[in-house]
Amino acid sequence: MVAEKVVGRERPRSVEEWIAQIELAWQKIPEVKVDPEKLKHLVIICDGNRRAAKEERGFHPWDGHRAGVETIKGISRAAREWGIHTLTFWTWSTENWGREAKQVELIMKLAAQGLNDKRIIEELINNQVRFTHIGRKDRLQAGFPSVAKALKNLEARTAEFTRYQLNLVMDYGGLDETTRAIGKMFESFQEGKFEPRILQENPKVILEFLDTAGQSLPDLVIRTGVTQEEIPHTSGFMPLQTAYACWEFVPDLFPDLTPQRLLDSISEFIVYKRRLGK
Repeated sequence: MVAEKVVGRERPRSVEEWIAQIELAWQKIPEVKVDPEKLKHLVIICDGNRRAAKEERGFHPWDGHRAGVETIKGISRAAREWGIHTLTFWTWSTENWGREAKQVELIMKLAAQGLNDKRIIEELINNQVRFTHIGRKDRLQAGFPSVAKALKNLEARTAEFTRYQLNLVMDYGGLDETTRAIGKMFESFQEGKFEPRILQENPKVILEFLDTAGQSLPDLVIRTGVTQEEIPHTSGFMPLQTAYACWEFVPDLFPDLTPQRLLDSISEFIVYKRRLGK
């Protein structure tokens, strides 16, 4: 019996086989070097995990998150090979807390496992990758302290690195980040460290109060899992940081993303000349 094809791969007969397929696919990375002057910060909004599992393969929808973790690992290695300094994954929004409790618990369990994986930690340290959690801290600390502790530990262990930057965006919303930034500015003002007039003279100062303070702004944002029937939207992702970023909305579900497909998007962006208002 000939196995069916799913987005260019044989339809897996089990979740474990699917994970193995993804791992194998991301071991075959095209040998390319990306011009750091053209692309320094790549963002990927990881949509389509559940659809990839249930609709495309007949698995439990939550199994898609396991596949998504493997895809994140593969893309992280590929980005380093290609010379991309900063890589950001948006994996959990402030709205995602509204999902059913069992799914939330499973996803947080996966997050804790991945963040505590000794192989992943060693890989980041050996490649001098600085890890940063983008998003709220309080709700993770209150509801899932193991995840919060793992995030804090990984940030601490990689804090001195500058060769690469990896951001994991969890419990993030653009409005929430802006609100927290205003709070930080007010606290700084009360402490006599900040004057509002500075914002009028140099509006970019507000970037110093955002979660990405000190980092380069995103150049290219790729959102996966956007079908032709949808009207693309940003879901409020980093509204200030991505004001001049280029966006691409691709139909590929996140676990179905391949090295070549990702590289196609990157290559198209690199040859595009951004005018940036000029």
